[in-house]
Amino acid sequence: MRRRRAFTVLAAAAAVTALAAGCGGQASTSTAGSAAGSPAGLSLVADGVLTIGTDPTYPPMEYEEGGKLTGVNVEVLTDVARRLGLRPQFQTVAFADLRPAAAAHTIDVVGASMTDKASRQQDVDFVDVFYAGEQVMTGAGDHSGWEQPANWCGLRIATTSGTTEADIVTGQSALCTAAGKPSVTLVDVPYLKSVDEIAAGRADLGVEGLPAAAKLIADSGGSVQALGKPWQAQPWGYGFAKDRTALRDAVQHALQAAIADGTYDAILKKYGVSDGALHTTAVNGGA
Repeated sequence: MRRRRAFTVLAAAAAVTALAAGCGGQASTSTAGSAAGSPAGLSLVADGVLTIGTDPTYPPMEYEEGGKLTGVNVEVLTDVARRLGLRPQFQTVAFADLRPAAAAHTIDVVGASMTDKASRQQDVDFVDVFYAGEQVMTGAGDHSGWEQPANWCGLRIATTSGTTEADIVTGQSALCTAAGKPSVTLVDVPYLKSVDEIAAGRADLGVEGLPAAAKLIADSGGSVQALGKPWQAQPWGYGFAKDRTALRDAVQHALQAAIADGTYDAILKKYGVSDGALHTTAVNGGA
């Protein structure tokens, strides 16, 4: 998965720095925990606090409802922080700025639906938490002729630039042009808006991460349908600065404990995404 634009890296870093200083103005969620100090060996943005960067625009994984953050990753990371004796605090950061913010130590954890893949492992280490692919969608009717990507040449496909979904579109477009066929037009939209482009006739297909796509299809009343099977299922993970191995390992152990005692499965079931559950977590398990 995912995504996009919004603040610059400097803006994201400044916002998180303000959070660490106790400034207001950011979307945040806190829960009871030990704020008396950080566990031994853990370097954190703020003592006793796990500062989690997220982009809350991706239900059911992380999103805002009634002015509060909620979703799978919000609940899982809140539980992980408690297990570490830390107070979780969520900071809204544009998806494209999350890895730079972690690398710059302005957030402790990338807590969004981010695909763990080799190119991203150059910037951060991942603790894998979920497993999902991308789903191609189209409007009602028989569009089986578009099920094979080789037949996408000349089509308009809506998704969000800078994401794994967009990589699918641009990769196929390159194959089309190399074969002397028309390119695939990427219709760049915010998350979850691909279905709006399909409905308006501005796109032939849309691509979203599987959990979000499933919800969009279910909510469409039959106007949107899946086209073929999900693409390239890979682990999604929480990201950490390369030199924050102690924190990475502590979160991995806490997450594994949540898997073992059933807390993790209960959270995924609550949001209807149990199919993406992992039975064990790994560090940098994506390819």
